[in-house]
Amino acid sequence: MDSNHLLECFCQVAEYIPRLVSGKVGMVVCDREKLLASNCIPELAAQARPGDPVKPGSGLHKAMETGQRIVTEVPKELYGFPYVAISLPIVGEQGEVLGAVVIHESLERRDVLQHTAQGLAISATALADSLQSITGQAEELSGQARSLTTLSQQAETEMKETDAVLSFIKKVAGQTNLLGLNASIEAARVGAEGRGFAVVAEEVRKLAENSATSTVQIADILKRMKESLNNLSAASGQIEGVIDDQAVVIESISNQSRELMELSRELKTLAETLYSLQK
Repeated sequence: MDSNHLLECFCQVAEYIPRLVSGKVGMVVCDREKLLASNCIPELAAQARPGDPVKPGSGLHKAMETGQRIVTEVPKELYGFPYVAISLPIVGEQGEVLGAVVIHESLERRDVLQHTAQGLAISATALADSLQSITGQAEELSGQARSLTTLSQQAETEMKETDAVLSFIKKVAGQTNLLGLNASIEAARVGAEGRGFAVVAEEVRKLAENSATSTVQIADILKRMKESLNNLSAASGQIEGVIDDQAVVIESISNQSRELMELSRELKTLAETLYSLQK
């Protein structure tokens, strides 16, 4: 096959390559001096027109000069979108370099994949941090609930001891009242000589009655306190139950967060692998 025919074949292929490949792909063919065919990505059309001279330092020029495959990655800032240019020399039957061909492929999909992976990683990290904070707060709340339950139990125990003291006071008050009553009777029996003793007996009876009344009031207060403590203990138990349920939910979300992080890593690796095959 003569050199002109080989170059013509590449020019014909250039018309079909972009149609056969999904995505933004273009192809340019040149001989040693100028561009012969150009089916570029639209954004690059003005940079590569048939008849334009081969630019020194371009991928096509380097491929012809070195006889090697040249891969150039062009950043978004240059033409508004990132792309990779893969240039190959076209070699004749005698080993002579007849020209070169370059394939342009947009890297927008790769960037989208990488951006998505990065966003997933950031979201997963933020979610993990939030879960860690919530877990710490839940553990602290659980500890406080347990402490509250313990204090409630201790208070209940102490109140039982107070009940015993009140029973003793009530008993003493009853005996004191009986003593005062007996003293009043005895004072009445002895007549005028027992008036002073009668006054003392009356005061003893009043003291006994006041003690008995106070004992009843204290017992009523302690009863209400005991009911409040029981309610508090029940509420603490409910809080602990809710915290335990939350712990299960947090663990489930934490597992999903780890899966999300792993997915973002796989996505990033996939994006890098897909386009590293071109280099």
